[in-house]
Amino acid sequence: MDVAKADYLDRKMDFAVESPDTMQTYDSDTSSEERLSSQPIKTRIQARFKIARPPPKSSQLLRLSPKLLLQIQQIPPNHRPVPVLEIWQPPLRKSKLTRSFPQRPKLGTRDIYATINEPYITNNQPYGKDHPQEQDTHSNGIQEKDIVAAMCQPPSSDTPTPSIHFRDTKCVWQASASSAGPEKGTCYRFVIRKEENTTGTEQCRMIMQWEKRTLAADGNAASGSPDNEQFVLMAIDRKIRRKSRIATMTRDGFEISVRKSSILDHLRACLALTEPVAGGSANLETWLYTLVLTLGVSVASQEGWLG
Repeated sequence: MDVAKADYLDRKMDFAVESPDTMQTYDSDTSSEERLSSQPIKTRIQARFKIARPPPKSSQLLRLSPKLLLQIQQIPPNHRPVPVLEIWQPPLRKSKLTRSFPQRPKLGTRDIYATINEPYITNNQPYGKDHPQEQDTHSNGIQEKDIVAAMCQPPSSDTPTPSIHFRDTKCVWQASASSAGPEKGTCYRFVIRKEENTTGTEQCRMIMQWEKRTLAADGNAASGSPDNEQFVLMAIDRKIRRKSRIATMTRDGFEISVRKSSILDHLRACLALTEPVAGGSANLETWLYTLVLTLGVSVASQEGWLG
């Protein structure tokens, strides 16, 4: 076999779809980011979000209206919490709220979806007087334009893994669970799938993976109660064999932090591979917030955190 052909086969194998149970080893940006430096690191994207749960209500035998499961609030410095995303369970009757999505997913009673409440606070839109007021979704009803994501359970055994659909992108994120990561704990891997239920060579390159960790009171990994569990979101670029930590999730909320330009480049490539629709409103920062929160809620649902 000549050198050129061998090099081609090596590159082709890099993009082969991995089984959820077979995890390759990737170089990590985390250790280099966490090392102390004589020069301060300028955070490029950073945000904290709190999970608020509505008060319990008596169960209804026939659910005719959507059920609010969670409200996610952004915690800006020196300002009140801003409700940005709400998570709902659809009513028992057939819903057409996702008909404007490129993939046109059908919502079932076991699915959940996310709606935008107030806009995110970003580097381009800090909190101030011009920030829109909270939308009254409870009195006016949920509008089709408010829904930004749908987290759908598999309709049959032919498609055994959940899928996450976004209003402003053509591609779908396919979820799978396995035991992996540094502690061999549960992890949830999300890969990009095209509209025609295929995963292209480039789409295989980018992976988002939530890895479960258990932390003691001092922050070190240890066994403990479920309240000490957290998930760490790793952005994986299989082409250069690099994984980067971009977010953490606990039962109380999320923290997103991107401090390196190389990770921003990875995220820009990831956004492009999801094939944003023409006229979509999301920039990189708002897209990242919605992606992290939605994939995180999908994991929380699988873990039984939604109640």
